[in-house]
Formats: sequence, C-alpha cells, structure tokens
Amino acid sequence: MLKKLYSLLAAALITGCLAAAAQAEFSEEGLAIIGLKGPNALQFEANGFTGYTDRYMMVSGLTRIYNEAGEPISLAELKIPCEARILYKKRASDGRPEAVSITILGYIEGQETETKWSLPEIQPPPPQ
Repeated sequence: MLKKLYSLLAAALITGCLAAAAQAEFSEEGLAIIGLKGPNALQFEANGFTGYTDRYMMVSGLTRIYNEAGEPISLAELKIPCEARILYKKRASDGRPEAVSITILGYIEGQETETKWSLPEIQPPPPQ
C-alpha cells in the first residue's frame, strides 16, 4: 500500500514538472542591426535568431536597454543604426516577439546615428 502511494506521488510530481516545462516561455538571444525605431517597436536585420524571422520586434516600458558602456538608457536615447544583442520572448497575449533586453555593441562605421523616431506606433492586432 505504501509503495503504491509513493508511486502515485512520483507520477504526479513527474507529470507536474512536465506540464510546467511545456508552459515555459520561449526566449532567444541573438545579434541584430537595428535600423529603425518607434515608440513601441524596432525594425532590424537579424544575424543570430533561429526562432524568429520577422524584421519587427515589440518593445515596452519593461524592456531594459543598455548603451555600449553598459549603462541603462531609455528607448528615446537609443541611437540608430546600431549593432545590438537582443534577448526576446514571445508575448502570451498575441504571440508577438517582445524585446526583454537590448545591449548596444557598437555603431555602424561611416553612418551617422540619430535618436529620432523613424517608425509609427504599431497597433495591437484585433482580438480573434
């Protein structure tokens, strides 16, 4: 009887761990050249993402952005074009990729950088 109880507890524990692993958020980090930015999105050329092929990524007030010295900056202070390491996740609400952190690695040689908005605000998709 006690052996059967232990077996049931072990099965429940394994099942719970597998369910939690299946629900874990997808995230990926890669290199990109950020060319355009807007109040809530970036457009870029990706070099190192395997699970993401679109050229746009959402950003929010929770996105951590660091300049080339490793100091935190705001999205408004982000100079483009630049080369950056981006960590992103897919949002649970609509599956769109959203940047978790952006670390500036450098700027494109021979190109002038600027901080102005070059993309309009991207609207969320309509509910289905």
